[in-house]
Amino acid sequence: MSKNSNKLRAACCLITIVTVLFYTLQLSAAERDLTIDSLVEGAYAVGSNNFTIDDVVLNEKLALGLDAGQFQQGYNLNGDLLCISDLLAYPQESFNFQLAVPNDSSRYGESAGTTLPYAGYIFYPTTDSNARQNYDMLGSTLPHMQDTGDAPIFADENNKYPLIVYSHGGGDFPNSFKLDFLTNLASHGYIVLALYHCDNRFLISEARTFNLRTLAVKTAIDELLSHADFTGHIDADRIGGTGESFGGATMLALLGAKTVAPDAMSVYADTLEAVTVDPRIKAAATMVPYFGSGFYAKFGRTGSGTATVDRPFLANASNADEEADYTMVQAGMNNIPGVKYLVEYEGEPHSMSEAAFNDAYTWSKIFLDANIKKDADAINTLSRLQAVNASGVDKLVLVTEPDVASPNRVANTAMISMT
Repeated sequence: MSKNSNKLRAACCLITIVTVLFYTLQLSAAERDLTIDSLVEGAYAVGSNNFTIDDVVLNEKLALGLDAGQFQQGYNLNGDLLCISDLLAYPQESFNFQLAVPNDSSRYGESAGTTLPYAGYIFYPTTDSNARQNYDMLGSTLPHMQDTGDAPIFADENNKYPLIVYSHGGGDFPNSFKLDFLTNLASHGYIVLALYHCDNRFLISEARTFNLRTLAVKTAIDELLSHADFTGHIDADRIGGTGESFGGATMLALLGAKTVAPDAMSVYADTLEAVTVDPRIKAAATMVPYFGSGFYAKFGRTGSGTATVDRPFLANASNADEEADYTMVQAGMNNIPGVKYLVEYEGEPHSMSEAAFNDAYTWSKIFLDANIKKDADAINTLSRLQAVNASGVDKLVLVTEPDVASPNRVANTAMISMT
């Protein structure tokens, strides 16, 4: 066969491949015809770990002019770093730990070489017959909370459940509205850890504030996997993350993204560096994730810091966000090489409406079911989902689909841009 014939055959094959790819993309886009109702409670009742507040200590602190929010958000009282862990009545029975901060002042500032306390809630599927009382914890309700000496009552004592770790926004804490979503996840068969970062012990403009977040999440997973009450009930191969705002950035960094420290020199030079990465987190779903604003691009001016993310990531983001620049979200999402979903919310502020958050929580739950549980129905739903009914402001605008034929769900090279 002549060289010209070979060239002709090669050209024909290329045209065929391009044609097939084109129609595959068109088919995939057309298949996104599904609109679903917002998230509802799952089949399980939900239990929670002991998080009893010492009212005597709390009242002593209130008498000094402090308020409970300062312990929940963190507070620097003349060098005394306050956190919710200071108010625990039974710290030996609550989930809390001392974080050993590496002796690296460039990353952790004045916290380098010290220890810092952290604490969090744990929610888990329990039995309908669990008679333990709910507990009002500084305005939030912990369902069927364990009392002193109690062990968890799991819905199935012989089962291992997937774990979801939640990271809240900067200077915030896991409050009642967010807990509704987290307990809802637990009702669908997850163990859920909501960690208090106590960010306001430091300045949000310090590099250590963010770097401590990623380190604390990784350490919290270590602690929970070795916890006597939970070690035999968590499937260590099915761990996911979720977070809002600064918590969304925290999860993205844990998936491998490189960040720019907030100091002037790093911002000017656009210097990217890796922080704590945790390969045990298989995927993360986020709400209004912070990619930067103004002169500060958290993941680099062109979003190139996300090019090292190697696990599935979902961003629910608003095109009118006044705190997390949407153009930076778009740039960062475009640079993620693997499985990714960007759901856009029309006209919502950073503190999105309840209806919009319900949309975002629904997208997140389906995404986690597909990527953490590897649930076949969720995978199918996610492949067709275009919007959630709760508010009508959400739409999928960017997606790189997974290769469902691959056991590792590696990303397809085909990207579908939905407008």
